[in-house]
Amino acid sequence: MNPSKKRLVWLGIVLIASAGFGVSKFHPVAHCEPTLALEPQIDSCSPRDDASNCESKTNEHSDSRPHVGVRSYPVFMLDEVLSHISNTGSRLYREGKTKSESELRKNLKIQSCELTLPKASEKTISGCDLYRRVCESIFIVCSLSKPENGEDWQSSFATAFAVTEDGVLSSSCHVFVHDDDADAVVVMDMNKNVYPVTELLATNKDTDTCLFRIDARRLKPLPLAVVNAQPGSEVRIIGHPGESFFYFSAGHVTNYERDRERVLWMNVTADFGQGSSGGPVFDALGNVIGQVSRTFTLYADGAPTQGNRQTTSFVRASTDNSHQDEDSKNEGLSAKKNMDTQMIFRSCVPIESVRLLIKNKE
Repeated sequence: MNPSKKRLVWLGIVLIASAGFGVSKFHPVAHCEPTLALEPQIDSCSPRDDASNCESKTNEHSDSRPHVGVRSYPVFMLDEVLSHISNTGSRLYREGKTKSESELRKNLKIQSCELTLPKASEKTISGCDLYRRVCESIFIVCSLSKPENGEDWQSSFATAFAVTEDGVLSSSCHVFVHDDDADAVVVMDMNKNVYPVTELLATNKDTDTCLFRIDARRLKPLPLAVVNAQPGSEVRIIGHPGESFFYFSAGHVTNYERDRERVLWMNVTADFGQGSSGGPVFDALGNVIGQVSRTFTLYADGAPTQGNRQTTSFVRASTDNSHQDEDSKNEGLSAKKNMDTQMIFRSCVPIESVRLLIKNKE
């Protein structure tokens, strides 16, 4: 082939390659995934939209604002969540469809129940895929107390997750067992469906575990790990700390400890806080290896070899100092201010404690 023909051939190859990269770079195919009911609709596509419809929806607003793409994740409106669960819960109470915490606590002596569980997963899953997969299985637990003098209903929040398809959820025992007595307890899923808690199926106060039922069907239960995770294992947690709903955090299992009652606890580095109680702790395969329970704060009073480790109360949880009078508690708070915070231990219920509540059906 003479030199001039070779140059023409190479020129044609370069032009074809450039055209291909141009399509990929400047005209991406619209990506549309199902979004949550709590997601603002202006930037989202419904599950029924195909790619062309999704692209047209995205371009509707191109004249008024920059294109930011299509979200494939939920964005939660704090006021909307709080208003919806409180208003719906109070309406269910007025209709006589809810139970108070004192009514629910009548079943506290039951420590196990028979359930059919899904098989554990054996395939590694990324954090993004895990979040999209499991959010439909995680619930906001809301305890409601009647208002006084025309004030708004008082509410406190915790976390629970589906264990079976027919409405069995798992959470912390201290969400239901405490000194207060809420007038109604409801749960809400990510699609804004609100269900009353109908009964406690099995509880263990020592291990801070609880299984309860809601009147729901066709839930998506989370797979439970068969054995406890090894220290150093990767963990992911989803819960509702500080009314930041469906909050994802990640870390590792740090170690295991036994308390004075010989109960086993799993410490992790993944963040959680008040409102996360009962939230699922996942391994790299997406199996539940435990659930959120409490934190301990390590304080130092100046001497590097001396520390003071004290329990932090979660949602209506009992603290180690609950027997003290108010003056003693105030003195303790004042003393804490004079100490340096060194670290926070994040203590979770290991999966073996959750499984102790469950008898597998044959």
